[in-house]
Amino acid sequence: MAAVATSNMDSLEKSLCDFSGAASLDQRFRSLFTIKGLAATSDEHMQRAIAIISAAFSDDSALLKHELAYVLGQLEDVRALPTLKRVLQDKSQDAMVRHEAAEAMGAISDPSVLPVLQEYLTDADVSVRETCELAISKINFDNSAEGKALKQAKAQAKQAEEQSGLGGVESAFKPIDPAPAMTPAASKEAAQAQANGVQYDASQVPLFRDTLLDTKLSLFERYRAMFALRNVAHAGGEGAVQAVLALAQGLKDGSALFRHEICFVFGELCHPASIPSMVEVLNDANEHEMVRHEAAEALGGIVEEGQEDSDAKNADFTLVMDTLKKWANDVGAPRVVRESCVVALDELAYNNDPTQFHRIETTASA
Repeated sequence: MAAVATSNMDSLEKSLCDFSGAASLDQRFRSLFTIKGLAATSDEHMQRAIAIISAAFSDDSALLKHELAYVLGQLEDVRALPTLKRVLQDKSQDAMVRHEAAEAMGAISDPSVLPVLQEYLTDADVSVRETCELAISKINFDNSAEGKALKQAKAQAKQAEEQSGLGGVESAFKPIDPAPAMTPAASKEAAQAQANGVQYDASQVPLFRDTLLDTKLSLFERYRAMFALRNVAHAGGEGAVQAVLALAQGLKDGSALFRHEICFVFGELCHPASIPSMVEVLNDANEHEMVRHEAAEALGGIVEEGQEDSDAKNADFTLVMDTLKKWANDVGAPRVVRESCVVALDELAYNNDPTQFHRIETTASA
């Protein structure tokens, strides 16, 4: 098994680190997320994955480098921190890449990076400043008594799932959020309650929506409300559409970082009620390219053709396909927007291929 994985790593490295243009961008994205999966199989593969992904930052695609930073953070390995620090400190890198490096440092959540993040709280780019603020808040939370209790309880819940055979694999691939979801009631037991399965439902939408939209609160608190609304939507029922529409209200916020995170959440939810908002964002040539990129990738996972209520679903599918194709082929659009549409179209094609046994992993990143 190890020999097979090592052999795969060799071919994946060749694909991901192909800077000649011979390997298509969508192929390289698949290689990246396959490397991410193999990294979890052994410490040797983890080290190799970090080395390969770090080398791929020599590419000239900001979109690809943004995804590289995202994956390094999701690996939760401190050995990725030197690369992420270097990317954040390199002001020649696109701000979108530097922002993702800072967020990835928050995902790894090692206090040793706090001085570096604090240094860039005054960065010239607002998205970098705001991300460093968020990452610092997350690291401080994770290393507080509440955060440690939450982490321990989640680890226990994950272990129980794996032992029962129910949901263990799915839990292993859940993304690390830039902020823990808000709980319906603030109490000393909030972290434990959240880890043990807070019941999210429609009744909580007004509280979470008000927190999400309250610009007097910190970004960290508002992000917590954002992920709480995501959890309401995940719970299904009448609250799902209400939560999606509440999240869509946040797309009027003044922070591009905040708006792009909402698009990322829509990519996680894959809820058809978010399609109009995502199409509007992608079609807005005045919107920040970071937000449009995230909207494009979110659209790549939202609809599948030929399911129940086929007329409505096929109409959504046609709208999404036409919109993505339009911007993928628009030479006047920012490169990161065009490339995001190419990746999204590949995901749509993959997820609608009946020969595939599972959906492609969502590559949208915050």
